[in-house]
Amino acid sequence: MANGSITTTQRGPTDDSLASSRLLSSSISSLSGLPPRYESQSTISKIYRQASALYLTRRLPEALSSIEPVIRTGLTSGDSGDERDPSEPAPIAKSSRKTRIKVWSLYLTILNAVAELDSEEGKQAFGSQTYRALVTKVRDGQVWEEGVQMGYGGVEGDVDSDVVINL
Repeated sequence: MANGSITTTQRGPTDDSLASSRLLSSSISSLSGLPPRYESQSTISKIYRQASALYLTRRLPEALSSIEPVIRTGLTSGDSGDERDPSEPAPIAKSSRKTRIKVWSLYLTILNAVAELDSEEGKQAFGSQTYRALVTKVRDGQVWEEGVQMGYGGVEGDVDSDVVINL
């Protein structure tokens, strides 16, 4: 602590944390024997808790990579190489209103934290191109379009009011 400020150190992703993130993202489609709604709710809740913990420990790259499979369509599902159909809604679109709000709010909070990083710290954590792309997405308002398309089927009027406020 210097001059009353707290300094945090941004750590890059570790093999263990990235493997854990991949494992959780692949589990979205790997649970069986449960009704589809319960299956995705349970998995999304686990991923949310993991991403929250990573965010709170300032492991932003891992937090972001943990939560992205839940909010995006067309991402690969783990190491199996299977891809989701891009025309399918993101897993979060099928979840309860409360879960959607929590997940989108955390995603937006993570993106905001990334945008507020010092340029050198952001480049070190994410790589130069990825960091610039993330900051551009936040500053240019592309996050709104991403949220509407991936989470709400392209219908702006369906976006939960709490998510609108966070955006």
